[in-house]
Amino acid sequence: MIANLLRTETAENHKTLESLMFVNEIVNNSLSIEQYKKLLTVNYIIHQKLENTLANMLDADIAAALEMNSRLKLSALEKDLNYWGIDSLTLPGLDFELYLPQKNTAEVLGALYVLEGATLGGNVIKRHILANPNFKDQDGGLNYYGVYGEELSTKWKKFVSVLNERVEEADYERCINSANKTFNNLINLSKQLS
Repeated sequence: MIANLLRTETAENHKTLESLMFVNEIVNNSLSIEQYKKLLTVNYIIHQKLENTLANMLDADIAAALEMNSRLKLSALEKDLNYWGIDSLTLPGLDFELYLPQKNTAEVLGALYVLEGATLGGNVIKRHILANPNFKDQDGGLNYYGVYGEELSTKWKKFVSVLNERVEEADYERCINSANKTFNNLINLSKQLS
């Protein structure tokens, strides 16, 4: 199944990204507000560049199966940016070439795997942030990390199911490459903003 292969084949990039996205600081409740703002900024820029493009590249039946409109996270990120006083118009341009997949089911689902996977950890991240004294009474600025709320597990299982059904074995390599290049978008942007 492609979902298991994706987890294995993107593990190195996933680990690299976690080191750049303050996972240790999140887990040990020492994340600063400045570090959190960087996380939001990275996620906002990537979603702003990719989210609608990816959604529009999906075949209509796949978009319907995924209930793609309920998976869009840009408005949650915009609320968080507003809450923390980050002006989206002043964010830097990219100093690297952004990877965009071809209009191909395997490539688009590979890229979405990265964005959906980021959401999977959101509830855990939100719990840790709320336990962090730096974020006392700041849950109004945590919309992105709780974007799916109680539906998180259901939405992830549905995504994996569609991924496994719709990516044919002949396209596994394209899907994996797309996921890794999407991870590289996030890694390159995290490095640019550090």
